[in-house]
Amino acid sequence: MNTLSYGLLALLTANPLTGYELTQGIKPLWRAGHSQIYPLLQSMEEKGFIRHERIEQSDKPDKKIYTITEEGISVLQEWVRMPAEPAVLRDELHFKLYSLWLTEPDEAKALLLQRMEFNRSELQRYNLLIKANEALRDERGETRELKATTFGRYLLLQKRVMAMKSSIEFCEWAIGELERSSPPPAG
Repeated sequence: MNTLSYGLLALLTANPLTGYELTQGIKPLWRAGHSQIYPLLQSMEEKGFIRHERIEQSDKPDKKIYTITEEGISVLQEWVRMPAEPAVLRDELHFKLYSLWLTEPDEAKALLLQRMEFNRSELQRYNLLIKANEALRDERGETRELKATTFGRYLLLQKRVMAMKSSIEFCEWAIGELERSSPPPAG
């Protein structure tokens, strides 16, 4: 089992999901496409960690809804207790910032504005996900405590909110630095 497999199991602890929904749900957390996810789902089903129910659809191909099994929960529980590997940060913006001297001030500013706009959009999305998680928590009659099935998701979403806010703050600061360091346009 690889990290992506455990991530898929983690997503299935909230609700049964289709392969498409798993692909969409994993996107904010991990870079993976259908070509990686579907073989993992098949492998995890063969190992007994998940099962699927086929839903017939008249206007579309049938779909599979995946559910985590007790064995899947056990294997996920074992994995959660293991220390996490150090984070590997892959952000193309980092290399672009390193090479920023090769651009013009307007191009550099546009790069940062584009990232800032993306982060604002993600911040809105994560805030909506927090509200949905709170609704799920209330629906399940849970409180904000370790043993609540929604607690870890709450922590993760808050981490993402903090990361987006920090990135927005960085972009604003970097744009200010650019404006201070760039000569005003001639005119």
